[in-house]
Amino acid sequence: MHRTQIYFEEPLFEELKQQANKLGMSLSAYIRETLKKNLEENRQKPSSVDLSNFSGMWEGREITQESLRDKAWK
Repeated sequence: MHRTQIYFEEPLFEELKQQANKLGMSLSAYIRETLKKNLEENRQKPSSVDLSNFSGMWEGREITQESLRDKAWK
C-alpha cells in the first residue's frame, strides 16, 4: 500500500470523519472506498464525444438523397 498526504479544508474533513464514523470505518478506509467507487463509476460511463467542432459543416450544401446519389454514381 502506498502512503500519501492530503490536505482537506476543515468542513470537508469533518464531514469525512462523520461519514466514516457512521459506517464504522476508519477515515482512511472510508476515503479509499469512496475513491474506488468513484473510479469504478467513471470507468463504466461511456465517454462523450464533443461534436461541436462539426456544427454547421453541411450548412448551405445540398445533401438530399438524390443529390448524394447523383454525386456517388458519377
